Amino acid sequence: MDAQTRLEIQNLTEQQQQYVIQTLPAKEKTVSSAYIFWVLLGAHYFYLNKPFKNLFLWALSYIWIGIIWWVYDAFRMKRLVEECNREIAKQVIHDAILLYPKPPKLHSETIDAEFKETK
Repeated sequence: MDAQTRLEIQNLTEQQQQYVIQTLPAKEKTVSSAYIFWVLLGAHYFYLNKPFKNLFLWALSYIWIGIIWWVYDAFRMKRLVEECNREIAKQVIHDAILLYPKPPKLHSETIDAEFKETK
């Protein structure tokens, strides 16, 4: 879990935080697994939830550009996994907000908050 995700979790309710903390580790991708898929037929983009990009990589492999791209990905695998995990975290946080919405404020709480702001 990166720092930006931790900051976003702080703004959630207790129930939403628990959901994110329990769900996110099971969905996050690892760099070691990505390398395994990279070695096995260059299928790392399938693992990182980008199947069309993987198909494009395979198509370009017939004219050698895909091979160069495949080797280049070996050096940037950590960043690719971090980007994928960031997208997964956004989705899990979004799911938590939909599953456990914040209770609506009462009218008196709204008036009290407006009164405090004017002071």
